[in-house]
Amino acid sequence: MKTIFNIALAGVATVASGCVGYEPMMPDTYEGEGLPPEVDLCEGCPEDQPLRGELMLLVNTKPTDGDANFTANFPLDAEGRYVGNALYLYDPSKPCKDGGCLSKLGNLWLDDKMGPISMSDQSLLRFTVRDLAWHAEKGLWGLSYDPLNDEWGLMTLGVPDWTRADNRIESVRYAFKYGDVKDPATDACYWRQSMTGLEFVGDTLFAASAGKPGNGLDARGALFELDPAFLAEPKHCVLPSDISHDPLYYACDPICSIHAQFEEKVGVSGDMVPGPGGDVLALVRGEMSETLPEGRHELLRVAASGEMPEPRAYGPYIDDIPAGFEIEGLARVQGAIYAVGIGGTVYKITEPTAEAPSAWRFEVHDELGPLFTDPDRSLRIRGATAVVVP
Repeated sequence: MKTIFNIALAGVATVASGCVGYEPMMPDTYEGEGLPPEVDLCEGCPEDQPLRGELMLLVNTKPTDGDANFTANFPLDAEGRYVGNALYLYDPSKPCKDGGCLSKLGNLWLDDKMGPISMSDQSLLRFTVRDLAWHAEKGLWGLSYDPLNDEWGLMTLGVPDWTRADNRIESVRYAFKYGDVKDPATDACYWRQSMTGLEFVGDTLFAASAGKPGNGLDARGALFELDPAFLAEPKHCVLPSDISHDPLYYACDPICSIHAQFEEKVGVSGDMVPGPGGDVLALVRGEMSETLPEGRHELLRVAASGEMPEPRAYGPYIDDIPAGFEIEGLARVQGAIYAVGIGGTVYKITEPTAEAPSAWRFEVHDELGPLFTDPDRSLRIRGATAVVVP
């Protein structure tokens, strides 16, 4: 449950009874059009957004304030509004050396729609979206994380104009319903230490978690099916035990239900894509696993229907990916699967066929890092999805 609200109350009491005459520096209020120039971190991107057709949408999960060494989001005012993560469109068919493969789409606009309590407790300061999923009719969704409250959730993302590079992306978050780990009214995603993947397969939205041990709970990664009724009409509720009584924070009911589970200390390393026959392809990684070698990323195939289907080998894998450069985004674009690593390395995956089940490849296709300003500090790509821009 939310924790920073208690800290905020304690801080108010301290200020009221503490030193007199101290006023912290407040950020200027941004009153310009579009986005502040300080959050423009892609030197190799065009000023407009020229890319069209079937594209890969990426999210840079690094916070946006360079003056804070990219550990916090860029403030829009002193009221708790911030510019959040940046979204980029990538066309794998265009050469990157000329700067024509990547275009900025915009940034999350973290304002009143995230709720007045989230603004006042400063929890939007480090708020991020960790993965993306797009559907032509159901729209764009994100897997959200509020690190100051340690709360995962689902969010809707509204893009005003897909042909512009300076969109203020409307952001509304629905945190997973909390409760006792054994209570069926608690969201199945709530107690997962690390939620990592989000993707539509057909009309069904799936989420996924890593197989991370360490919290004393289940260390098996899982694939979750998300409630279609919630997707059709998402709602907030004030939960009885929420001390903040926040009307714009938690989802009313559980959104996630477990669809499949992986081995102990194995889980989705970053993403999923639609697979053959309507199945789910999940890119998995071990976390101190006894079965998957360290540094290996492997595609597993999971049936999209049925009760607790067993994940099985699909073929493609890649070894020796160093820590800090993990592959965390995946999308099926222009007839092929592309994966993207944290530092911007793009991989093309050639899938096995019935005629050549062992003729697959997992190879480097592009490097996006050089297009960014100070990529070692400002770049951390952790999510991707396929979109169509007319």
